[in-house]
Amino acid sequence: MPIDQEPDPTPPSETATQPPPGEAFRLLVEAVQDYAIFLLGPDGHVRTWNPGAERAKGYAASEIIGQHFSAFYTPEEREAGRPQWLLGRAAAEGRVEDEGWRVRKDGTRFWADVILTALRDANGALYGFAKITRDLTERKRAEEQQRDLIVEQRARAAAEQALMVRDRFLSVASHELKTPVATLQLSAESLLRARELGRLDDARLETGLHRILKSTGRLGALVSELLDVSLLSVERDRPVRQPTDIVALVQEVTARFADVVENESRVAVQAPERAVVMADASRLDQVFTNLIDNALKYSPPGEPIEVRVADEPDSVTVTVADRGIGLDAATQARLFEAFSRGDNATHVPGLGLGLFITHQIVERHGGRIEAQPAPGGVGSVFRVSLPKDAM
Repeated sequence: MPIDQEPDPTPPSETATQPPPGEAFRLLVEAVQDYAIFLLGPDGHVRTWNPGAERAKGYAASEIIGQHFSAFYTPEEREAGRPQWLLGRAAAEGRVEDEGWRVRKDGTRFWADVILTALRDANGALYGFAKITRDLTERKRAEEQQRDLIVEQRARAAAEQALMVRDRFLSVASHELKTPVATLQLSAESLLRARELGRLDDARLETGLHRILKSTGRLGALVSELLDVSLLSVERDRPVRQPTDIVALVQEVTARFADVVENESRVAVQAPERAVVMADASRLDQVFTNLIDNALKYSPPGEPIEVRVADEPDSVTVTVADRGIGLDAATQARLFEAFSRGDNATHVPGLGLGLFITHQIVERHGGRIEAQPAPGGVGSVFRVSLPKDAM
């Protein structure tokens, strides 16, 4: 061999004649182990079978060729006619893809991704179907494990949040309940001691009884808030909707406050003659009472509270504006959370449930409530929007 002639790199054993295309395709299909690849006749009976199909479904070729492919489906899907439906879809559309449980020869199930393709001859006549199946059981199991993990993590986070809320409640409730209980005890002991010493005159009795009434009133308000939260957490506690004039309701609430504030005109109302929504009047009474009471508690004595009612095409909006301590960003972000007590409001007694209850009631009416600092940074503005139509 001349020096400049390169040797043939192909070993002699690999220079055999290549198989024809049809035979090469058959060899390719038979070499595939991870996919079940086989042919069905027009009626769905198995015509060919590859090693991947035997591995996935457990049938030897001699056991399954000639059988109907519905043998791979669950009894429920066979009864529902799904195999025939898939053949019809593939014949009509040329191809159909499906995922679901399939059954092996031994009765065990596996999750399969299936592609069914209609095969037609040169004249368009249906020759049969090519079916490719891949076992995705491991992938599905991993996905389910991941979903279970996410559910578990969410449940754990919810439990931790519930513990935080409980601890916050115990801290706030113990602090808030301690004061009126202590006042009740001291007032009662003072009256008993005065009686023992013969000093219980009418003036001292009246003063002591007023202190007791004030403390019991505060305790009653705290218990009432807790009961409201409990009721709102029960699914059956739904608003009983009926036509409700928001203007009349706001004016009624405002009139009640006129009896207890130092200036009867301190709470000013601007409103049209009527503004009607479908709502639970008793619950909305609670909303406006909470908002006006909140505005009065957080405002300096004598500062006015402005209440506006706007009758809009699809809703009625009530705005309560005060000139109190205002809202910082941290307080605004958690304002409607249960037991939320803003850092700028530690001097005001309460459990921090009023705005939470208000938010829950408004949402159950399909409405919206928001709060923001008043223009100029002095005070706060609360806005409640209620739809006119029943939910």
